[in-house]
Amino acid sequence: MIYFLFIISLSHLFSQDKGLESFNNGNFDKAESYYKSILNEREDDNAAKFGLGISNYMQKDHEEAIRYFNSIKNIKDKKLASKAYYNLGNLLREKNKNEESLLLYKKAIQLDPNDQDSKINYELLKQFMNNNNEENQDQDSESKGNDEENQDQNSESQGNDEENQDQDS
Repeated sequence: MIYFLFIISLSHLFSQDKGLESFNNGNFDKAESYYKSILNEREDDNAAKFGLGISNYMQKDHEEAIRYFNSIKNIKDKKLASKAYYNLGNLLREKNKNEESLLLYKKAIQLDPNDQDSKINYELLKQFMNNNNEENQDQDSESKGNDEENQDQNSESQGNDEENQDQDS
C-alpha cells in the first residue's frame, strides 16, 4: 500500500510541471517564462534548461535553443544529454549543416541506443545526403560532357575561322 502511494505521489509531482503543461498546450512563451523562473531559483536545473531550450526552439529562437542544449549536452544524465544532442541535430539540419547534424544524431544514439527518433533522423539524413551526392555527381558528369562538347564546337569554329581567313587572303 505504501509503495502504491509513493508512485501516486511521484506521478503527482511530475504532473505539476507547469512548464510541461504549458508546452503541451502550445503556450511556448508561458513555458519559457516558467522554466526561466525555475532557473532563477535553481540555476543548475538541467531539466529546466532542456525545457527552456525546447520552448525556444518551438518559438524559432534557435540561437537561444542552441545555447541551452549546448549547456546540457555533456551532463551525466545520458537520456537528457541524448535529447539535447538530438535537438541540436535538428537545429543544424534546418540550417543545412548536414554533416554536423549527422554527427550529433550519432552521438545521441551512442548516449541512448533506444532513441528511435535519433535513429530515424540519422538514417533519413544519411540517405538524403547520399542521394544528393549521387545527383551532384550526375550533374558534374553532365556538365563535363557539355564542357567537352562546347570545347569541340569551339575547336571546329576556330578551324572554320582559319579556313575563312585563308580564303579571304
